[in-house]
Amino acid sequence: MARTPDISLGNGGAGASREVGAAAAVVGAAAIAGKLVWDRRADAEREAEQAFRLYRDETIPDGIRRVARGQLDQARAELAEAPKRKLAAAVHDTRKSLKRLRTTVRLARGAIGDEIYRRENAAFRDSGRRLSGVRDASVLMETLDELETVSGDDLPWGATAKLHERLEDERKQALESLSADDAVVTAVVADIEEARTRTAAWTFETQGFEALEPGLRRIYRRGRKAMRCAQADPTNENLHEWRKRVKDLWHAEQIMRPAAPKKMKKLARRTHALSDLLGDDHDLAELRLSVGRHPDSFDDRVAQVAQMAVIDRRRNELQRQAFALGPKLYRRSPKRFVEAMERRWRNHVQPPAAAA
Repeated sequence: MARTPDISLGNGGAGASREVGAAAAVVGAAAIAGKLVWDRRADAEREAEQAFRLYRDETIPDGIRRVARGQLDQARAELAEAPKRKLAAAVHDTRKSLKRLRTTVRLARGAIGDEIYRRENAAFRDSGRRLSGVRDASVLMETLDELETVSGDDLPWGATAKLHERLEDERKQALESLSADDAVVTAVVADIEEARTRTAAWTFETQGFEALEPGLRRIYRRGRKAMRCAQADPTNENLHEWRKRVKDLWHAEQIMRPAAPKKMKKLARRTHALSDLLGDDHDLAELRLSVGRHPDSFDDRVAQVAQMAVIDRRRNELQRQAFALGPKLYRRSPKRFVEAMERRWRNHVQPPAAAA
């Protein structure tokens, strides 16, 4: 009788199985590694495309459009893809992108023209305002927490507990209102998408540094003027106006970093420090107003007045630092500042020739 061939794996079959498994593991690992490399490459390309700065090898029109699209893409991704539990952080990041966009069109205003500038600036401003409730409530909470940290023994333990609870309730209500009503987020996302489409139609009347010079001069001049107004009369309004103009200068320096990478990075870092000082002062001013509106958040009038006094002392220190740093950043006339930037730009940036 003919024997039926033994088709069981046996020991040899087990070895073959292990070899097949090992080969499959190698192939699988290679596929995973390849995907990781591809993902990293895609992330790097996306990061480069969305970088908030111009590149040496691109024209000003192409660069400004790319910078704007990058901020719009980031804003849309943050807001449209954020889960409900992370909506507050998404709102914060979206508002930052919208502020960068406003500086971008301010910087390019001389080239894109007043009509495009006014339209886009108003659109970005209005979109940010739609989201201001959640962010404003969150800032008050963060400011109170920071004040408690830096005040030391000036604030007795538990002195701000009631106010903290009230501000937390206001923050939750603002967040719940935004989360429950998708119309606001949907409208802002739609605004962002429409704005991205419009960037393709932005036309530039000038090229090279000439496209940025008028906007840069205006940004610097307005900041210098706002500083002098705040020095002469340090009201909340004047200090806040100076803060906005300083932030414009900081963002403009970020965009123009290729003009002198090391020097511009150092300058932007100092401008950012001034922006933070003025920003913290503004947040404390808003917190003081909240303290005044909620006397029932304190045990008595003495505790409320004591809280205001702590805020005032902290603001005085921040303003002292700001008024010491500000004149160093704005020591040049607008003409001299722009001339120095132009020299750096022409020395370091290769101006490619292309039509707008």
